[in-house]
Amino acid sequence: MIRVGIVGTNTSHAGVFAGLLNGVDGGSPRVEDARVVGVWSSGKEGLSGMHSSAAELAAEYQIDRVVAEPAELIGAIDLALVLDDLDGGALHAELARPFLEAGVATYVDKPMALTVEDAVGLFDLAEQNDTPLMSCSALRFAPELDVFRADGDGELSTLVSVGPGDWYNYGIHAVEAALAVRGPGAKEVQQFASSDRDITVIEDDTGPRIVIGTLRDANTGFHLTGYGPQGAVQTEVADYQSFYANTMSAAVGMARTRKAPIDRQATLEVLAILAAGQRSADTGAPVRLIDVMPDATSDVTPGGNA
Repeated sequence: MIRVGIVGTNTSHAGVFAGLLNGVDGGSPRVEDARVVGVWSSGKEGLSGMHSSAAELAAEYQIDRVVAEPAELIGAIDLALVLDDLDGGALHAELARPFLEAGVATYVDKPMALTVEDAVGLFDLAEQNDTPLMSCSALRFAPELDVFRADGDGELSTLVSVGPGDWYNYGIHAVEAALAVRGPGAKEVQQFASSDRDITVIEDDTGPRIVIGTLRDANTGFHLTGYGPQGAVQTEVADYQSFYANTMSAAVGMARTRKAPIDRQATLEVLAILAAGQRSADTGAPVRLIDVMPDATSDVTPGGNA
């Protein structure tokens, strides 16, 4: 049994993950052989509110232990879920470091950090302590993306990924889903931003390949359409329970095998695209990923809901 600790309850993800691991209303958990045994909360609101206190989450999902400080979980858990959503993840790096130093497998909720530099620092710390670390949007594990893999993602010439919300905190879902299909290799990003939408073009060595739409003027979920010699393939990512469950299964598997399921560079590329997109919106010019990764120096100012 993998013992799990939740670090931060000011996000809906805390209840979602606790339910998947411990079961809901006495039902069986969806992710087996793992259980949340401890929880900590900062007591501060995240981008979308408080959601629950540590005591409330513990009572609802039968979590044995509520701690006053995150470090109290060290020695009692095999996997730390760093979920705190203050300012959209401002505390992620600070909260993750003690677990990485102690060798506790760590999952950091999206976005991993508010700068690429902080994310690089976490990966370096994890490697120094031989600690497995992962961070991603749960859409990376959406089963609906299999339609592209079955069709052969290497045949896609262009991929369009659309979702709601702001660029940094919600655009990460559309970006990560696209890269999960197309793979790494982005070189340059140009964003055309307005108050109600962002249209972002991602280029690789062969030219423009991915278009990301983060829409605030349309009622939309997450949609992907791929175009290639065989025509178009499209899907809507709508099975939230499955992509969350798959993400937790990957995190639990990481704690068990001590091997991260996502390559470091894949996670950093997503964050670099987000940083490059914001810089492009500010300057009106394309931004190369090499200019924001790995030593970005300017903080990202997130907005919108988590």
